[in-house]
Amino acid sequence: MIKRLSSEFNYSLFLPIFIFYLISIGVQSMAAELDGADVKNVVTKQIIFCLISLLAMGIVSKFKTATLLKYAPFFYVVSLGIMALLYWFYDPAMYTVTNTKRWLRIGGFSFQPSELMKLSFTLFMVRLALIDELNCSQRTLKSDLRYLGKVALFSLPTFFLMFIQRDFGTSLVFIAILGALFVISGVHWKILTTITGIGAALGATLLVLVFSEWGNKLLYWLHFKTYQLDRVRAWVDPFQYRDSIAYQQVQSLYASGSGGLFGRGSEQASVYVPVRESDMIFTVIGEGFGFIGSTLVVFLYFYLFYQIISAAMKTNNKGNLYLAVTFVFGLLFQIFENIGAAIGILPLTGIPLPILSQGGTSLIVLGVGLGIMMGFREKERLI
Repeated sequence: MIKRLSSEFNYSLFLPIFIFYLISIGVQSMAAELDGADVKNVVTKQIIFCLISLLAMGIVSKFKTATLLKYAPFFYVVSLGIMALLYWFYDPAMYTVTNTKRWLRIGGFSFQPSELMKLSFTLFMVRLALIDELNCSQRTLKSDLRYLGKVALFSLPTFFLMFIQRDFGTSLVFIAILGALFVISGVHWKILTTITGIGAALGATLLVLVFSEWGNKLLYWLHFKTYQLDRVRAWVDPFQYRDSIAYQQVQSLYASGSGGLFGRGSEQASVYVPVRESDMIFTVIGEGFGFIGSTLVVFLYFYLFYQIISAAMKTNNKGNLYLAVTFVFGLLFQIFENIGAAIGILPLTGIPLPILSQGGTSLIVLGVGLGIMMGFREKERLI
């Protein structure tokens, strides 16, 4: 029995995950030390969250993927319900700090429902794609348009809740998940090209609106907030606003650059970066371990993704592959955006760096997602 379980355990996938947990404890300790926080308290919390995340991973890995997909609609509805509760039962302390209703208060902990929604959304959309393929004997442009109509219909509640919560960054993660699913499931290239073109046009239009007076009025009417527009302005010319709206981004550039090739170590690091323990955790790595350390972390992410995709492909199961690709691209987008913002090539969106940024909700839910990847099995019918 023990030998069989040992042979099923994916050590190649677990190794980079475990290394990332160790790195997260280390960088959170460094961030706390740099900010003069209680290092022991921060490290203790991070260790506890890592252990809970590992426990969640182990439990979920025992469930068959077919079972999780079967109940995906239930998970999705529950996640929508929890997100809707934020309209009334939000964390007042986090609202005071961020002026957004994105956190629920449960006892002494804050819980961010959008993290849970990322996983529920992925499961539900993969299930929708698999069912559509089973019901469609031959893929055509018309059938793909019908499929996209279903996706739009079922995605609408999620994006509506993101809109009223003013969580533009997380909305982009959902778009990345859908984009990956469309590509891997073989949606017609004409549709993909059209969607890409519309996205590029919307991005260019947003830039024009941000830097024009009439455009600002329109964006405010669409419920955009001043801080969101400021993030775009700060990204375009950060040093012009170095003492105001671009202060965080400029300090991030200084911190990342000051690490040089091999880093300065935690004791010599001195550049102050606001919220470095969360959105700007990559600056701790850049300043402390330099270009070499930062590059190794990025390579470790790609090694993790390679192992996830490899685990799915070994099962020769389309559903597992869809889950792996959408999960990976959701994380990949978050990494690209977070690191891009830290080094100044992308605007700030408040998206955390997976595993490494501070946040118990994110780490625990990510453990659940990694548990699904760890639980891939061969010869399993998913739908």
